[in-house]
Amino acid sequence: MGGTPPCSRWVARGSPAYGESRLVNVGDRRLSINCEGDATKQTVVLIAGLGRTAEDWNEVQPAVSTFARVYSYDRAGSGASDKTATPQTVAEIVEDLHRLLSAAHEKGPYVLVCHSIAGIYCRRFARIYPADVAGFLFLDSSHEEQMSRLHEINPAGPIPTGEMTDLFYPSGRKLNWNTNLPLIVVTQGKPGPLIAGLTAEQNAGFARVWRELQEDLSKRSPRGQFRIAENSGHFIQLDEPEIVIKAIRDLPPAR
Repeated sequence: MGGTPPCSRWVARGSPAYGESRLVNVGDRRLSINCEGDATKQTVVLIAGLGRTAEDWNEVQPAVSTFARVYSYDRAGSGASDKTATPQTVAEIVEDLHRLLSAAHEKGPYVLVCHSIAGIYCRRFARIYPADVAGFLFLDSSHEEQMSRLHEINPAGPIPTGEMTDLFYPSGRKLNWNTNLPLIVVTQGKPGPLIAGLTAEQNAGFARVWRELQEDLSKRSPRGQFRIAENSGHFIQLDEPEIVIKAIRDLPPAR
C-alpha cells in the first residue's frame, strides 16, 4: 500500500538495521512496525496495552525472533506512529492492525499476544478475521465484563455508558466469545495498585474478581491454559519477560 515495501524486504538477517522499526501506510496514516525473525516461520504479533508502545516488548521480541517471525507496532496516536484527530474506536484499531499486516505482506494465521486492553482488541479481531488467527496469549487481559463487575463492588462508581460500551459491557451483558484455538492466559501474581475511591475491602474484592475474569478467559477454549506470573504486577512482559517468551513457545500449533 502506498509503495511501502514488504517488511521482510526492509532488512535481512545479520544486517546492521535488522529489527529496526519502519513506518507503514495504512490508508491515510502511517504506523510504526518492528519485525524480526525468519519469514518462513509462525508469525507472532505483540500488541501493547492502553497508551503503551512497542517498547514494552524490548525484552521479549529478540528472544521470540529466534524461533518465530515476530512483530510489534505502535497504534495510531502512540509512539512513532501518526497521530489521529480523535481517539480511535475498537473497530478502527482492529482495521488498522489488519491493514498493517496486509501491507507488510505477512501471511496468516497469526499468534496474537495481547496485553491488558489489547485483549479486547484481539478478541474483536478474531471475530472479524477468524481465519487470520492461529492462537492467543492474553497477558493480564482486560475483560469486557470488568467495569460492570467493578460497579457491583462499588455501586457509587462509574458504569459503562456511551463510548465506554465500545470496550466494556453494561451490567447484565455477558461475554459471548469462545474459540477452539490454542489459548494461554498469564495473570499477575503480585497485588495491583489500589483503585482510588475504593475501600480496602472493595479493592480486595476487585482483586478476586480480576482473577476470576482471567480464569474465565482461559476457559473460553477447550485448549486453554491458565498461568500465574508470581513475581509480576500488571506488566508481565517487563517484570518477567521469560514467562512471556516461554508461553509463546508453548502455544501449540492451530489445528
